Amino acid sequence: METGQLKTLLDKYFEGLTTLKEEQALLDFFTGEADNSPEWNHYKRYFTLLKETRLQSVHTPAFEQRLDAFIDTQAITPKVVRFPLLRFAAAASIALILGISSFLLIRSQLNRERDTYTDPQLAYAEAQKTLLYISGKMNLGIEPLSNVSKINAGTEQLKNLNKLDNGLSMLSFVSFINKSSNLKK
Repeated sequence: METGQLKTLLDKYFEGLTTLKEEQALLDFFTGEADNSPEWNHYKRYFTLLKETRLQSVHTPAFEQRLDAFIDTQAITPKVVRFPLLRFAAAASIALILGISSFLLIRSQLNRERDTYTDPQLAYAEAQKTLLYISGKMNLGIEPLSNVSKINAGTEQLKNLNKLDNGLSMLSFVSFINKSSNLKK
């Protein structure tokens, strides 16, 4: 095989574009009585190793029989995992829910609000009396806050000072104009 043809065939081989015939030609060339130049030594070692591994057969009938026997002895059985604690916890939570709901149901039956007055006029009078009592207590609490309105009365007089301040700013403007007119003279 020529050197140029061998190089293009090797490039094609390492790019994965060779056919089976071309690969066999490379294998035959490098494992046979090839040129022993140092340029091809690493390729010769590579293809020699490749040929040796192809000759070795891993799948012998004895190996396959042993593998089948091993697989048969290792039968897969699903394991059933039982959680007795989980069942106990579920039963306890259901019992707790039933206990709380029955407690609340009985409590609501016992504490039902009932009308204290059968006559609507008496009920209205009692409600009015209660609201007047609450209103009186609230007025006693609000009474000390009436002094707060006196604070606002003082601020009304300060608004007059604001008018005076505006007048003074106009006066300063007039004095500025007066000074500038004196400079022209």
